[in-house]
Amino acid sequence: MARVLLFDSSLSVVSKVLYSVDAAVGRGGANRRDDVLLVQFFLKVISEAIPDFQPDGIAPLPTTGTWATMSQAYLDRYIQVENERNPDSLLVVDGRVDPMVSGTLTGSISGTIYTMAALNRRFQFARSDEALDDITTDPLFPAELRSSLKI
Repeated sequence: MARVLLFDSSLSVVSKVLYSVDAAVGRGGANRRDDVLLVQFFLKVISEAIPDFQPDGIAPLPTTGTWATMSQAYLDRYIQVENERNPDSLLVVDGRVDPMVSGTLTGSISGTIYTMAALNRRFQFARSDEALDDITTDPLFPAELRSSLKI
């Protein structure tokens, strides 16, 4: 189930509210419906906001809650674009989005920023700081995900 994480506002983080998955999404992940909907939602918003983000030959990403080849292509493209734009905070190129744990933005093993945290940040850049506080108000937000987040 997708979830909301609250951060201490005194910490230097993207926002006081971040959204995460409970289980991995993508290549080799559990790909639970709510988690997939959250990742697809972020990728859809980002794909509309970033020029040339959409993978070549792939249609616009639907938010279906099912992880398939199209969703994987969008995630792989997102990781590629982020790593090109931010070489100092490379995302792990493993084709998946892992849950944020321990209240941190970086993974303890890789030391790199969680892809989930980066998705939150890019959504914030695409929309606004206020939009990240409550993503359920976004016109592209999948209504069926609302009950999971319980904002």
